[in-house]
Amino acid sequence: MAWTDVNIVREDGFVALTAPIGKDQSFQARLAATAVASLESKVNLPAPVEQLGASFLKDAATAMTTWPEYPQAWNETVRRSHQLNFTGNGGPGNSTSGTSLVLDVGPLVKIAADRLHAATGLPISTPDSTVINIGGPAQRQQVDAIAAYAPMWWIPGLGAVLLFALGLLAAKRRGVVLLFAGLGLAAVAALWQVATTVLKGAGDAGLGGTATGGLFARELVAASVDNFTGWITNAWIAAGVFVLLGLLVVIFFSRKTRPSVRANAAGSMEG
Repeated sequence: MAWTDVNIVREDGFVALTAPIGKDQSFQARLAATAVASLESKVNLPAPVEQLGASFLKDAATAMTTWPEYPQAWNETVRRSHQLNFTGNGGPGNSTSGTSLVLDVGPLVKIAADRLHAATGLPISTPDSTVINIGGPAQRQQVDAIAAYAPMWWIPGLGAVLLFALGLLAAKRRGVVLLFAGLGLAAVAALWQVATTVLKGAGDAGLGGTATGGLFARELVAASVDNFTGWITNAWIAAGVFVLLGLLVVIFFSRKTRPSVRANAAGSMEG
């Protein structure tokens, strides 16, 4: 829940999570081609510049990712898409955002339109948003549930810490509590490891809707798994620390109690 809140629900975290996708050449080439195709379907150039415009659009589909303004447009695409899917504030004309998951490539369409305007000298108007479907109503309901419940991760987290502290205080053999807490955390880390492996093998996890949308979904799942790997590593380290502390405490107190047991036994024999 905490990872989901930080990296999915929060806008800045989502932008950071999708940064590797912005560097994936195959996906970005597909996305650029989709944006150019959308622009081409909306632009009706006059005959004198039609050939020039067609040539420009053909080149833009492959060259857009090299434009200096492209990285900023990609970040804006991610931010708009996050706002559409998590808050519904994607702007006018996005009635589908409330019932499905979308990717808004409007910023990419706009930079292509600006370049086309510079090449032809003609005013090029584009819509504020150009959305690509990446999930239906079922996936949208899942996102709404995540947005509602993931920020409350601190409640079970605090409960777990308090229960662990109370158990440690009440235990007669605290080393054993630390040892089994470490083993339990190791089991959780192993479960996470298996879950991420299964999720990565699942591809787009049921998302899609279009070829570009499906590719984005698969890249997002892969980026999420890679990012969560760091959290799994930290869980393994914490589990190892608990196990080590537990073993040290058990060994230390077992050695400490042996002399006292022997002394009591000797006293009883003298008596």
